[in-house]
Amino acid sequence: MTTTEMLKIQFNDSYNMLKELVQICPDKLWSAENHGLPIWNHVIHTLCGSMFWLREDYNGNFQFEFPLPERLRDKIIQDDWCEASDGSMTKAEVCACIDILDENLDKFWGRINDNMLDQKIWDNGEFTYLSVITAQIRHIMCHVGMCNAALLENGFDEVKWIAYGEERI
Repeated sequence: MTTTEMLKIQFNDSYNMLKELVQICPDKLWSAENHGLPIWNHVIHTLCGSMFWLREDYNGNFQFEFPLPERLRDKIIQDDWCEASDGSMTKAEVCACIDILDENLDKFWGRINDNMLDQKIWDNGEFTYLSVITAQIRHIMCHVGMCNAALLENGFDEVKWIAYGEERI
């Protein structure tokens, strides 16, 4: 197995936990203030991070392809946390963003290989493909962990752990 294949597995394990979070989160908790951070906002923030950092072209002007609700678009794109008074995204709206990210991730993983991992994504930048991939794995797991804490704190089951090869141990 190549390093890139292992990174993809690790990314997908984390990403699938995030997607599972959307499925299991009770509606009453989806938009609730959980220490000021509603679960829907954690999820869209994380999706936006992966859309930005795991892409095919780093040199062109980046545009979010997500169908973000107009009422929230600017705050989400500017990476501001939304307040209850701003409204929220529905699960269906978030799932539409997941579908788009899935397509973009297929393209990204289809072109990345081990020889590229230490290459810089921008000519004058410090970030490599390896650094942005590993950062997104950590970013997703950070937010899944915070959302799991909110689920447990409110009496619900957490997202089940997904990891490569655990069933063989």
